[in-house]
Amino acid sequence: MIATSARLRLPLDHTAPAAARHGAKPILIGWGCEDEAWLGDAAVVISELVSNAVIHAGGCVELSLELRGGRVWIGAADMSSAEPRRRVATVDGGHGLAIIEDLTVRLHVQRYHRGKRVWAVLRPCPID
Repeated sequence: MIATSARLRLPLDHTAPAAARHGAKPILIGWGCEDEAWLGDAAVVISELVSNAVIHAGGCVELSLELRGGRVWIGAADMSSAEPRRRVATVDGGHGLAIIEDLTVRLHVQRYHRGKRVWAVLRPCPID
């Protein structure tokens, strides 16, 4: 039986987005999501979620991947209670949340007593 959820512990520094992308890709492929364009979008969403946690919340402690009803949910957990918000976009940044919203069908914040998990629901992956 193929597992339909996975958790990745990440370093609490600037290397976290790359570690998250590299750890997530074989899991997504194992679930049958092999379309390169879709995997590229997933990698961007993962990078932005994790980068936002690193920059604005002190680090991403865990990346969650779940396959629910044919859709992939990607969650980035951090130790901040601050709600994600759009920032004024400049040449130096502020584009992350808008990019995530453009590449997903839903964004959801799950609160915990010591932080939150920001979930992004991807469009269904094309399966050959």
